[in-house]
Amino acid sequence: MDPLRIVVTADICPNQGLAEELLTGDPRRFIQPFTALFDRADLVIGNLETPLAEAETPIPKTGPNFITPAAVLPVLGDLGFDGFTLCNNHTNDQGLPGLTETLRVLDAAKVPHCGAGLTHEAACAPMVFERAGRRIAFFNFGEGEFAQAQEEGPGAARLDAFWQEQRVAAARDEFDVIVVILHIGNEYAPVPSPVTTDFCRRFAAAGADAVIAHHAHIPQADEVFQGVPICFSLGNFLFGYPRTPDRWQANPCWFLCTVAELIFDEDGCRLRLHPSYQGEDLAQYPLSAAGKQAFAEYLAKGREILADPATHRRFWDQETRELFKGHRTCMARWAADLASPDDAVSHRAATCLYNLFRCDAHHAAVQHGLRLMYERRLADDPATAAELATLRELVKVAAQG
Repeated sequence: MDPLRIVVTADICPNQGLAEELLTGDPRRFIQPFTALFDRADLVIGNLETPLAEAETPIPKTGPNFITPAAVLPVLGDLGFDGFTLCNNHTNDQGLPGLTETLRVLDAAKVPHCGAGLTHEAACAPMVFERAGRRIAFFNFGEGEFAQAQEEGPGAARLDAFWQEQRVAAARDEFDVIVVILHIGNEYAPVPSPVTTDFCRRFAAAGADAVIAHHAHIPQADEVFQGVPICFSLGNFLFGYPRTPDRWQANPCWFLCTVAELIFDEDGCRLRLHPSYQGEDLAQYPLSAAGKQAFAEYLAKGREILADPATHRRFWDQETRELFKGHRTCMARWAADLASPDDAVSHRAATCLYNLFRCDAHHAAVQHGLRLMYERRLADDPATAAELATLRELVKVAAQG
């Protein structure tokens, strides 16, 4: 049987003018390093990190409310995308009207999708294809934040590990290939948290042939767990945020991308990560020789950290210390604002605190930060902080182009 090639990309969000450039210029220039990869793939799946709608109906939330005109969808099809995952923290940015319109636009264009729906059961249903003599299912779950479906209502598919694992396990006899795509993790963290690695590994153990995650806006290491390839974060893909000096200084990782290629043959599934960097014109470009070397070293160090539970825990302790500094300051302010007689102030505080406790990644950082504080271990570990700084410097070198 011929090999089956599946390509998975992370976030597609043509905000801040990128949508207009995709519609009026040559869209393929934005993905130039990947055109050959896309062309030889049997399937290309992207994460659509925005509602497709015309009218703005934003929900109250933390972070920006994205929206993209539906006219972009055919352009993405021309780039080679065969289907989209929708479970992410922006899919419900324009509320039920925006979600309903997004689903209508995709269905009208006969574009397969999964991960969000008008009921939670619909959101959890897999996206199904038949290619190269195989029946293939993509499941898509995530933390979802304000997009996450509540009870049986509309929104993104909740990452409930037990029940979602059962869905994957039950589908094992029905499909030849199962790929689980998750939208999870702590943003800008070089090393995935134990919560993220546990979710990914549990889906691998439940019967997935590959597990791919995104959301953290930084590539993270991959591994093979019980014979199943896992990538813990791909980084971004098509985002409209320009590479300004301030944004580069704050988070150079934002501009480093990887695309996952899954190759299924008689030996099972192999994962290849293809890196690129985003230039000032928002297009993706191949890494320089120095960038390739830095990226390879970064992945190797990440794999070493994840291979040893004690080392992984040491790095998570230090990442938590860094994350908790911001959480601790904000929580104190928001807690005080809860008692404000100004409804707008108290509502904003409740919104921010709610997000900290409802999202697995945020909740894990807050809970572990409080534990470190309780155990009087909140002071930085200089050696691990230095190792994290080295990882970030490797990312910066890779993303420089």
